[in-house]
Amino acid sequence: MSVVVSLSQVAEYEQSLQQWPELVASGLLAEPVIESLSLPLFAQQDVRVDMLRADLLHPLISGNKWFKLKYNLLQAREQGCRTLLSFGGAWSNHLHAVAFSAQQVGMRSVGIVRGDELNANSNPMLQEAQQWGMQLEFVSRQCYREWTRDGGPAADALTWVIPEGGDNPLGVLGCMSLVPRAVYADYDQVWLALGTGCTLAGVRLSLPPDVKVCGVSVLAGDWPRQQMQQRLQQWNWHEPANWDVLTQYHAGGYGRVPASLLSFVAEFGDNTGVPLDPVYTGKAMQALCDQVQRGIVSAGTRVLFIHTGGLQGARGFSSSTG
Repeated sequence: MSVVVSLSQVAEYEQSLQQWPELVASGLLAEPVIESLSLPLFAQQDVRVDMLRADLLHPLISGNKWFKLKYNLLQAREQGCRTLLSFGGAWSNHLHAVAFSAQQVGMRSVGIVRGDELNANSNPMLQEAQQWGMQLEFVSRQCYREWTRDGGPAADALTWVIPEGGDNPLGVLGCMSLVPRAVYADYDQVWLALGTGCTLAGVRLSLPPDVKVCGVSVLAGDWPRQQMQQRLQQWNWHEPANWDVLTQYHAGGYGRVPASLLSFVAEFGDNTGVPLDPVYTGKAMQALCDQVQRGIVSAGTRVLFIHTGGLQGARGFSSSTG
């Protein structure tokens, strides 16, 4: 699938979404706003940083989760499916978004949750998903690994299966619409957090080659960089490798949130009024600030930081987390 074909497909999908009254009424089809960030560090280093506030798009579907879901919803509808089935952990922003979006468009939803010791009352995320009509199925970690690998339990023709985190080709295409094309020329670099890499791939594929894309991995190890290379090759990305995956800012690995990171998130919120989550955007912003401080992001650079949300799941962390 070439980049040209992908951008054409994105335009067609966007037009189709505009014909869905429930989605138009929800406000989810609006473009995220872009705000200027005023921090002394950025001013001192002469680096301009703006933030794309995908977290403000909707109060209940946070950030990039919607962009990975919307074309899946569209395809499910066009295939005549009545049920969405997906996977996630106890604090999954993805399952939370699937449950709400399914309710909005009149579909059923099923969530396969990792951890058979859990139940619908284990936390507010699961409670809300159930309240929105999601049928929750709690499975052992071994069963969860097998089902996410094999595509889940046997599903009928009326069930649309979405991988964990919304990470499939439709999710990548959806993330290609995350940054409005009209703002491309305003920036030298685009920064965002990286988990599965679905969002980063979509952003890289949609941006001109001369705009550098930097992903901050929240996962331990160097493999996310190798995985991103493979992803882009699958999408026939043959432009110069104007992207990077920073693997040194994971703070101990996925879900690990030391006190120093929580302090950074709290201080950033106090100084800017922008809430960050400690699992994704907190680590990404901490990385950007470090690179600016060290002069790796040089003076005069224009940066767009994508706030990918995650604030629903951030309720699972408190100031005592370490």
